[in-house]
Amino acid sequence: MVNFGGKKARRSEEHSLIGASKTDVSLIIFAIIVFTAIATSCFAAENSISWTEDELAFMESHPVIRLGVDHGFVPFEFIDEDGEYKGIAADYLALISEKTGLQFEILKGLTWPEVYERALTGNVDALPAIGRTDEREKHFLFSEPYYYYKRVIVTRDIDTEISSIDDLKGYAVAVQRNSSHHSYLSSYPNINLSIYDSAEAALAAVATGTEKAFIGNLATTNYLIRSNGLTNLRFVAFEAEKQQALYFAVRKDRPQLVSIINKALNSIPESEKLAINKKWIDLDTDFDYGPIIRILSIVGALTAVVLSVSFFWIARLQKEIRHRKQIQLELEQAKYEADKANEFKSNFMARMSHEIRTPLNAITGLSYLLKKTEISVTQNMYIDRIIQAANNMLSIINDILDFAKIEAGKVELEITSFSMNQLIQNVVNIVSYKISEQGIGFRLRKDPFVPNWFFGDPKRLEQILLNVLNNAVKFTSAGEVSLDVRLIGKENDEHHILFTIKDTGIGMSEEQVNKLFKPFEQGDSSINRRFGGSGLGLSIVKNLLDMMGGTIEVFSTPGEGSTFILRLSLNVDKEKEDVYLKTLSSEHFRQIKTLVLEKTSADINLIESYLSSFGMHSELTSSEASALSMIEDANGKFGKPFDLFIIDYDTPAGGGFNFIETIRNNDKIVKFPKIIMLLPMMREDLFDKLNEHGIDLGIGKPIIPSILLNGIMDIFNLKAVSPSQPATGRESGPAKLDKPHRVLLVEDNKTNQLIAESLLEQVGIKSIIANDGKEAVERFREHRDSIDLILMDLHMPVMNGYEAAEKIRELSTGVPIVAMTADVIMGVRDKCAQSGIYHYISKPFNPDHFIQTVKDIIIANEFNADTDKAVLNRQLGLRNMGDNLDLYHRVLEEYRNENQDTLDRLEAAIREKRYADAAQIVHKVKSSSGSISAKSLHEMAISLQKALKEEKEDEIAPLHEGFSKLLRKLLEEIKVILRETGSERGLKKEGV
Repeated sequence: MVNFGGKKARRSEEHSLIGASKTDVSLIIFAIIVFTAIATSCFAAENSISWTEDELAFMESHPVIRLGVDHGFVPFEFIDEDGEYKGIAADYLALISEKTGLQFEILKGLTWPEVYERALTGNVDALPAIGRTDEREKHFLFSEPYYYYKRVIVTRDIDTEISSIDDLKGYAVAVQRNSSHHSYLSSYPNINLSIYDSAEAALAAVATGTEKAFIGNLATTNYLIRSNGLTNLRFVAFEAEKQQALYFAVRKDRPQLVSIINKALNSIPESEKLAINKKWIDLDTDFDYGPIIRILSIVGALTAVVLSVSFFWIARLQKEIRHRKQIQLELEQAKYEADKANEFKSNFMARMSHEIRTPLNAITGLSYLLKKTEISVTQNMYIDRIIQAANNMLSIINDILDFAKIEAGKVELEITSFSMNQLIQNVVNIVSYKISEQGIGFRLRKDPFVPNWFFGDPKRLEQILLNVLNNAVKFTSAGEVSLDVRLIGKENDEHHILFTIKDTGIGMSEEQVNKLFKPFEQGDSSINRRFGGSGLGLSIVKNLLDMMGGTIEVFSTPGEGSTFILRLSLNVDKEKEDVYLKTLSSEHFRQIKTLVLEKTSADINLIESYLSSFGMHSELTSSEASALSMIEDANGKFGKPFDLFIIDYDTPAGGGFNFIETIRNNDKIVKFPKIIMLLPMMREDLFDKLNEHGIDLGIGKPIIPSILLNGIMDIFNLKAVSPSQPATGRESGPAKLDKPHRVLLVEDNKTNQLIAESLLEQVGIKSIIANDGKEAVERFREHRDSIDLILMDLHMPVMNGYEAAEKIRELSTGVPIVAMTADVIMGVRDKCAQSGIYHYISKPFNPDHFIQTVKDIIIANEFNADTDKAVLNRQLGLRNMGDNLDLYHRVLEEYRNENQDTLDRLEAAIREKRYADAAQIVHKVKSSSGSISAKSLHEMAISLQKALKEEKEDEIAPLHEGFSKLLRKLLEEIKVILRETGSERGLKKEGV
């Protein structure tokens, strides 16, 4: 990644100019003051101080006064980089020294709390810049105030609810130790104090969100915020109990020193006090030339000095301008070189992504085809792991590309409906590999009150959880990693979810935690050598959570482990959630008497909470002897046998299978319950033995609510679902099209040819193969009348996909062309559209999605082209109505009346991207079209509704066009039928 640095360089040059001009103005002021001193010497007598004998004696016996100062109380007093004492108090001390002859010794190298403690014990004579409080008056004598300041509250700019001191009640507020603000806040018992040794550290804690607010003075706070670049903070002014001021605090046994300081302060002219104030507090305001003009009226000789210095300043400024122009040219050259480097980086990332995605497509495609063959349960699981690992590798590539997009501000969230249970299952399946490799434990706890169906970006949320979990597993070699999902609040449909990921790994220091979310940063160089990684994952997590409106916190102790807390608010998909809850509320669940045998108290409580959320009552035990006794008793004369037995494989001493055989061989047990066995993670071999031991279902740990629910519903036949894991491990293929079709497959990679051709054959689509773009054009010329669709790879030898598509478009504008490419960089879709390619499938593709997309496009294009084919099957429709012609006509008439404005409403909903409303409109047409036997419209509605629900805009456009044509044609057919039969109702509505 190239870092320009141009903006910083330019800013530094601007500061140097400003600094130069301020320096020269300072020279002018210095010259004026020198001449003023000469010119106004005649007034010195009026400013002489009358000292008492005690005061003179004190000054003679105490020529050096030891002062304790706050090294960081800018701009009032501080020690600069050269070790010099500077600030408002320092300038006042210089004037006091001139008027009294006293010398002041500054104690250096101490923190403010250490200085204050020394002052309390009398080891320093005075504190030159301190606020006055009742507590401090017990220990010090105070001078008259010499500077007034404002007390303010500082919060992050997003904490707008804080507007007064009363709003801080119940919060922890940062404050500097032993400051006047510390004493002030002590009078507010409802405010908790977080004490810091310096105001700078306290402000940094507020800026990072560690603290809610800070209370201090406006001048110091403003100075520190600007100098440290804390741009996310804001001030809140409030009325304090009394006006705040700075004083000299003097030892109780030095009353003469207080009197001396007061007289010296009173002798300082207002013009000098104003100059000190403007020097330190009013840096950004224009210089006040009023006093200078009055002095110039007395000292005319100053005019020549001012002009001389001005000419010098102008000449120097011209030199600085020439220097800036040279720097500007250098910056432009640096920007040009950086742009070229960024272009090179983008091209490299595009090539890298393409080269990796292409073999990944082969891995996922061949794995999908293998799953359709006769294989065992274990082999099926292995294939699932291969697919998940390939997807995991794809996510790593996507991380790199995502980071580049985040840098460019081009990441967009894709909001869709998703199942939280399925998302968690996907995450656990992927991370289980590394957990098994590390030989550590894993615990999952999901609050039953967390809904299942939400609206959000599931891929990004899955990416966030995977990145954090992978990080936790990577740094944990012993113990366990846990994922806890809880509901912490809700407002209407918005639910506030808390994800807690905890590990017992190596932990982190505070310094390492502070660098955790910076890209390419790791704890130290040894981290990369020992554990690997790019340092991008958690940086992406932070950016994605910020986009989603979420937050992440980290708590860690070296050698003990880390805890990541993620907060995210999501809206519930009420429609799907209601269906899910209705499933849970089934009366059948309440009638299932269940026994759970699990040795771990945490797991047994978790299972009980899941079963309770299903409406099921369960009996629990951690002892195999107790479990056997409970089953025997339930089979007794007065007992009710258990319907379901959930057993953890590792709980019985001899293993779960042996315990099941013991139950089966027990003569006292007549009715055997259904059995669900909980199997250890990564023990796929045990699944093959389930049938052998007569076990109805095996579920791998950790337990996910939806898996347990579906398993119970499956074995009790509570709904017509296919088994989640058939005995043979073979999965059924997708439904075939009604008639054969042909596709021109343009692909130079032989493996990808095999995968695509095999997938298409499963739905009855034959393929014509072309190995490059030139061959594709020739094949299309030969078979143009029989080709229903073209699948086009973009990067091929001889002729690429863009050029081939343009040549095919010269021959035909109607045949749909679908791009198949591993390119995911910006601009590819636009370039495809310019070449006549309006559909897009990215590699590696999901095989089911690939097949469905091809089917939808073929059906839509076929319906668009076949305008002569009747939409309505009158014979079948009449048969469905019991051959009652009058009833059939009344139904057709009602259908036509209901859909007069359907196309207008659908067009408006899709145009305004109200896809949920559009899906509801299509759903209504789908149901009624099937009832009147308009099969083609019914099938088109199914595809369009699916595309609308998933918000797949590439599929919506062609499907919407085909749907509109079919519905419009159907309404015309019904109109003709009603006219032919002389239906009065139909004719009256048409006004004929």
